Amino acid sequence: MSYIFSFFNNIILTHSVAWLIGQIFGIIAIILGFISYQLKTQKQLLFMQTSVAAAFCVHYLLIGAYSGMAMNAVGIIRNAVYNRQNQKGASNKLIPFAFVAVQCVIWALTWEAWYSVFVLLGLTINTYCMSFKNPQNVRKSIFVTSPLVLTYDVFASSYGGMIYESVAIISSFIGVMRNRRKSEQ
Repeated sequence: MSYIFSFFNNIILTHSVAWLIGQIFGIIAIILGFISYQLKTQKQLLFMQTSVAAAFCVHYLLIGAYSGMAMNAVGIIRNAVYNRQNQKGASNKLIPFAFVAVQCVIWALTWEAWYSVFVLLGLTINTYCMSFKNPQNVRKSIFVTSPLVLTYDVFASSYGGMIYESVAIISSFIGVMRNRRKSEQ
C-alpha cells in the first residue's frame, strides 16, 4: 500500500500542475471514447469522436506532446467535414486524402522525435477509415490504429492515451460483437 502512495506522491512532485491537468483531460477522453464505440450511427460516432479529439488536444498540449495535439486538432476538423458530407448524402472520395496530406504537413511541423511517426500513422489510417459509412468498419479499424497511437502514448508519457487506446480496442471489440449479433438476428 505504501508503494501506491509513494508512486502517486512521486508523480505529483515531479510534474507540473499543467501536466497533471492534462492527464485529467486524458481521463475525460477515455470516458467519451468508451461511449463512442457503443454508438450505432456514423453521425453519433463522429460527434463523440470529435469530443474525444478535443479532450485529447487539451491533454496532449498540457503534457507537451505536440504531434498528438496537432493530429487530434486535424481530427476535429475532419470529423466536422465528414459529418457535413453525411448530412448532404454526398461523399467526395478525395477528402480523406486531402486530410492525410494536411496531417503529414502539420505532423512535420510538430515533429517531436522518431516516435511521432506512430501517431501520424495511427491517425492517418483513422482519417481514412472514419470516411467509411459503416460504423462497424470504423470499429474494426481501431484494431490497427489504436496499437500505433498506443506506442506513441508510451513514449509521450500519455497515461490517459495509453488507457484510452487499450480501452478503445476492448470497447471496439464489444461494439463489433454486439452489433454483429444484432445484424444476424
